[in-house]
Amino acid sequence: MLRLIAGRGIGFVAAAVLLAAITLIYSRVIHVNQTTAALSFLLAILAVSAVWGMVVSLVMSVAAMLLFNYYFLPPIGTFTIADPQNWVALFAFLFTAIVASQLSARIRKEADAANSRRREVERLYAFSQKLLGEGNVIQLMNAIPNFLVDCFEAGAAELFLPQKEKYYRSGYGAAQVDEERMKNAFLRDEITSDNFQRLYFLPVRLGVKPIGSLGISGARLSRQTLEAISSVVAIAIERARAIEQIGETEAERQGERLKSALLDAIAHDFRTPLTAIKAAVTDLLASSTGRLPATRTSYHYQRRVRSPESAGRGSRGNGSAGSGRDSASFGTRGRESDRRRSPKAAEENIR
Repeated sequence: MLRLIAGRGIGFVAAAVLLAAITLIYSRVIHVNQTTAALSFLLAILAVSAVWGMVVSLVMSVAAMLLFNYYFLPPIGTFTIADPQNWVALFAFLFTAIVASQLSARIRKEADAANSRRREVERLYAFSQKLLGEGNVIQLMNAIPNFLVDCFEAGAAELFLPQKEKYYRSGYGAAQVDEERMKNAFLRDEITSDNFQRLYFLPVRLGVKPIGSLGISGARLSRQTLEAISSVVAIAIERARAIEQIGETEAERQGERLKSALLDAIAHDFRTPLTAIKAAVTDLLASSTGRLPATRTSYHYQRRVRSPESAGRGSRGNGSAGSGRDSASFGTRGRESDRRRSPKAAEENIR
């Protein structure tokens, strides 16, 4: 408010200086006709309207009309107008000055609004880039108020999450953000603002469902910007939660793989001694009955008969005849051993 009053005060002073300069130069230094004086006053009014707005330009238009009447319309030096055509010229000048100042003020206002929207879009882009660069949920909650203060030049910012009943604060003026009003913004699911104090309370919506609320103070923001901030914050929170959930799922998957590998290793360590024990017990049982199992007998027989080393030793020792005799004697001993088996042992093997 004080800045507005100071700006208008400067505008009034500048308008008075311009009018006085034009009047003094055209009436004392350079004598010009009425048209030149009127156009000079209009240009000055347009310049003041473009810089200081409609109010200053309206006051300047009325003052310029009076000066134009007093110094440039006959009879000069009085506010009396002798010629009726000069009345038309005077009111045409006033109307033109007011319309021109209004158009200039509107153009200035639209330009300021466009620049403000452009700055807000740039700040929203920077804010969204910072949010999307943060993947950890806990760090993101603490960083959101800081990002709001940095990007939008706010005095304070605060985030409320009802699921945790926790507030995340930032900024030097955090005490200005009323926590009760933040809760009301979440419960009512509507934006409340105080432009005079620059306080804003808005729900954080994911689709149509509110998941929290924000409080911002010390910044001038439009309603569209507030809604965009709400959506961006909700998307960033959901994205961070999705990333964390994916990480937890991947960790569980890796844990299952590790568990399976560990169980396989333990089972292998158990199977190896059990196999050895089973083989030893089988050998003991076979030795107690005086007969090897069928599989082992066949294995020893094939190794003894078909082993290349046995054949080589036989050929080196006695030649081919010796080898034949060894094979025949081995077969004879096997048949004699079978005859010597007792019927009881054969019966046990059959069982």
